[in-house]
Amino acid sequence: MRYAVMSDIHANPWALERALADAREQGAEKFVCLGDVVGYGPDAVGAVELARSVFDVALMGNHDAATVGLISSWNFRPEAKAGFLRHGIELGAEALSWLRGLPHVYRGELFAAAHGSLVNPEAFAYILREGDALAAFEAMDATPLLFVGHTHLSLAVERTGRSRVRVREADRLELSGKSAYIVNAGSVGYPRNEPESVYALYDSDQGTVVWRRLPFDYGNYVARMRAKRIELPGWLVEDAAAAENGQEA
Repeated sequence: MRYAVMSDIHANPWALERALADAREQGAEKFVCLGDVVGYGPDAVGAVELARSVFDVALMGNHDAATVGLISSWNFRPEAKAGFLRHGIELGAEALSWLRGLPHVYRGELFAAAHGSLVNPEAFAYILREGDALAAFEAMDATPLLFVGHTHLSLAVERTGRSRVRVREADRLELSGKSAYIVNAGSVGYPRNEPESVYALYDSDQGTVVWRRLPFDYGNYVARMRAKRIELPGWLVEDAAAAENGQEA
């Protein structure tokens, strides 16, 4: 079975459409969303409609939770607060109800999934340090594979012993039955830490994870943000001039 694992769409249905098309070309049979369908971007309505129609598994992210008032906004960046406040107004009752009902965790026979970590998943913790990873590995129990998003940075962490971990940065990961893995799928719709739109393609029969890296359409994205009078985030301001000339990263 081939799974397309996507995260951090952030109200960008155009990037999601592109990733879905690529995943289908790669033979994906199941589609998993790790959360943050909304937040930041210009089209929450379109992103939620598309996500609801395609994902076999969809989880709640911190921006989804903030949009429906399930968590406090005190520690969000100003552009993040503006995004989920805007989306809370734009989305209809049915879409908001769908977001509110998303689970925080998925546990299956082959893998587990969460937006940030299996450790207190409703707090949406980041896995940034070795201690964070070790705690997440312990929470995995016997499950050998965990998919997360949240950091907008694609990579894998491998545990080969009870307290030995290493970061694996590559485009392809061969899974070993002797190790456990945390795989970050990257961001489809808001690539603030990488130049491309990224998702993970997991082949359970072959035991592989491949990160698919697609060009991000900066030109159209900036145009749509500005059409809605959304202030550009700092990471995008640097690329705005090139984006407005139609260049892609």
